[in-house]
Amino acid sequence: MLGAAPKSLAVFAFSLPFALLVSRLYQPSDCLFVLAALVNLIAFARTTFAWHRVVNQRDAKDSAGADGSTGEARHLVLLAAITIAVAALGRATGDVPYILYVVMNAPADAVFFGTLIVLLALIWVPVLYALAVYGLTLPRTALTGDYGFRGIRAAMPYKRWPLMLMLLVLVSVAGLTYGFLYELKHDFTATGPIQALLGTILCVLIAFVVTTMYAVAYRDSVVESTR
Repeated sequence: MLGAAPKSLAVFAFSLPFALLVSRLYQPSDCLFVLAALVNLIAFARTTFAWHRVVNQRDAKDSAGADGSTGEARHLVLLAAITIAVAALGRATGDVPYILYVVMNAPADAVFFGTLIVLLALIWVPVLYALAVYGLTLPRTALTGDYGFRGIRAAMPYKRWPLMLMLLVLVSVAGLTYGFLYELKHDFTATGPIQALLGTILCVLIAFVVTTMYAVAYRDSVVESTR
């Protein structure tokens, strides 16, 4: 799988640190990070498109619709919508601890962290569940060129929690890597580049695992439906 789209994978990996640093456009130079994020998103879509089709090689050969621009374009649009929505939610919830601390007027640590965990769970658990269920439309689009949202929930052959857990790990590692990169951008230290590099590598590897889980789940859902 890793050799399915090596150039796109390389572009995705090298542009990921810049994409994670996309800010709120405080200054003109931030536009460069937006451009890097766009390049990163396209490279990520091309990479996952190839990975989905490698896992489902037989279906990929039989699906002419996904070989043209339509299937790949729809895959890009869907992946972009998911990525932007999750990134926006992650950015928003990154401010939750500060807001909660102020609203609760500096509570005790146990009360603060307990409330924070419950609040974050209420926000993220439904999102992760939806991604675990409807994320199977990504390999479906790559294979058939059709989203197929309506029947994808019933087709999921496995329990959702392993995929939800890996998605949580991916979001968490991406958030930590953003923190490392942000600190490195404003204060260069000896350990900063190492932390940023390790975080980037972990993000790529976990994205690979999540993509594989989606592709295998879709492949097995097709097998189950034909029995």
